[in-house]
Amino acid sequence: MNVGDTIRVPEKDYAFGSGTLTMKVEEVVSTASAGGERWAELRGRDVRPDGSLAPTQRYASVRVSAITVVSG
Repeated sequence: MNVGDTIRVPEKDYAFGSGTLTMKVEEVVSTASAGGERWAELRGRDVRPDGSLAPTQRYASVRVSAITVVSG
């Protein structure tokens, strides 16, 4: 996963929100280990079902092992 990638993460593998997260990554703020897992704090924009980007940025803490890159 790199800045500019669009990622998908299941609901159980990120905080905070509901449903599957689909986000265009604009910044990897930090990474850390917690509970034996690697987590990344990301800043980006939600990708809507029609492929457009949300107008506002959001932060999400995601389990790195659960990230699927859907486009780069």
